[in-house]
Amino acid sequence: MAAALGTLALVEIRFALEDLNAAFTHHLDHGRIDALVDLFTPDALYTHGARRSRGRAEIEALFRKRTAAGPRTSRHIYSGLRLAIESARRATGQSVCLSFAEDGAPPLPATPFLVADFDDVYACCDDGRWRFSERHITRIFVSVANAGPIGQAAQ
Repeated sequence: MAAALGTLALVEIRFALEDLNAAFTHHLDHGRIDALVDLFTPDALYTHGARRSRGRAEIEALFRKRTAAGPRTSRHIYSGLRLAIESARRATGQSVCLSFAEDGAPPLPATPFLVADFDDVYACCDDGRWRFSERHITRIFVSVANAGPIGQAAQ
């Protein structure tokens, strides 16, 4: 189906998806929860290990809980975005995310906290904006200080 799309349409979709991924890390790192939640479709699925959040309300609750725990500084750096544009309204993608995170205000020690794979399904919504309909986080390298996904009960 993507072959039916013209070059300009494919480029526009690629830029929109690159912006979506950059917005995710930016809003997450700066505590902009409303803007972060708006990056997901209303029925989105967001997973990290065994933790599953379905829909904007659950995703918002997860991130509100994360920020309510007190001052936390994080930076998420994504790279290696690979996209498969399936149609004018659906695409999939994979990227790698390196994160640094510590409780407290900066400056803080620069110790990698997590390297994870992001596996995404994107949807172009009725308002013309691309959003995550699914984001699955798979841990690859984990700091010894990393107790597990925020919002997941200890096992």
